[in-house]
Amino acid sequence: MKKNKTGYFFPENEYTRYIIGCFKNEDFVPHMLKEYSELFIDSPKISGYYKHEEWTIIPCPVEKINRGCFLDLMSWLSQDNEEAFAIALHPEKSYFSRIEALNAAGDTVLVEFDDGIVVRWFLPQGLIDDNAYSEMEQETLEFTNMLSPCNCKTFLEFIGASALTGYFKL
Repeated sequence: MKKNKTGYFFPENEYTRYIIGCFKNEDFVPHMLKEYSELFIDSPKISGYYKHEEWTIIPCPVEKINRGCFLDLMSWLSQDNEEAFAIALHPEKSYFSRIEALNAAGDTVLVEFDDGIVVRWFLPQGLIDDNAYSEMEQETLEFTNMLSPCNCKTFLEFIGASALTGYFKL
């Protein structure tokens, strides 16, 4: 993968980003979004969401939320027996993310690009440092909850969100 000025990621304004989940409790998303926006005075104010079939979709425009907060919010929504996923769409190289299941501390998420490169994103350092990640070696990925190599479309199919592949035009 060709690195650019910010490493493996393209500039923020080139992505269309969403957090998705198939949440069991209807009140979970509005409650958690409200709580997240109130945690810190400068927390992103993301409150909009909608449903597509059984999936909840939370748009995360770059004007409202930076990459670190985007991944942190996805992690925030992955609690109370719920799991959220992040998807960032790009014409050349999209990525998806989920919490790192084997990290008991809960301070990392895994990000996989369409070309199979996987990075570990460090929370909360990533809230202030856009380079708060390290590339993972392919041989270590078998011990994670990531499919590799995998692209966004295959990932959505794997998590049972096939209905979203057409919605996101993948």
